[in-house]
Amino acid sequence: MSTVAELVEAIDAAPDDPDPQLVLADCLQAAGDPRGELIVLDHHDRVTPGGLTDPAAIERLLLLAATYGFPCAGAPDPEPLPFGGGGSMPVQYEVDHGGHHYYVRYRHRSLSVSIDEGAIDSGVDYPDGFPDDLGLLYDGDWTDEETHVILTILSDAIRAGSPIAELLFPFTNPSLPIYPGSPLRCYALPEAFADPRGIGRWDHGLAARDYHRWHRLWDRLRRGEPGG
Repeated sequence: MSTVAELVEAIDAAPDDPDPQLVLADCLQAAGDPRGELIVLDHHDRVTPGGLTDPAAIERLLLLAATYGFPCAGAPDPEPLPFGGGGSMPVQYEVDHGGHHYYVRYRHRSLSVSIDEGAIDSGVDYPDGFPDDLGLLYDGDWTDEETHVILTILSDAIRAGSPIAELLFPFTNPSLPIYPGSPLRCYALPEAFADPRGIGRWDHGLAARDYHRWHRLWDRLRRGEPGG
């Protein structure tokens, strides 16, 4: 296996085999690509009993994961959950998943979400009206493209069990970076992590699938308890 493409094919064919992943890491590091270091740190954190214990290594993994996301070999992210509904304004979607009923309703630029009839403040609204540079706006209502993004992000959060109330969307202000081929970033970094390190919490971000692991690592770093 001499090319990155061949290594990626080998990883996809055997996502539980660490060997091609570590060979890929060597190739990336030799090319000066920090994703190689990310793969190595991620591997050691997962296979070491209790995880990484060196605070510097944990912090580096947190920073790299916030930039690139945790490595995820194997099948691509699934399609959005099978929400049913739509129709005229207000637009309403519903889906049952994991023993809970999710209800999504939006009108103009305001979005509300409920779980088992319990309302959630999604935080999606504009305090100062519509931004001039929002390319997907049509008469102030969500477009089909935006609806797909909304339902994709909600599906990711529902599957991951990450907090819906903290979700951010690409067309809100401020917004998180988007990386083609990667899962949508929908959580900003905590200020308590970003500010002391001089990084912008909006310049990075977490996908729903990374949320809980990233926060567990950060909690371990804050507590200073190896393997916590």
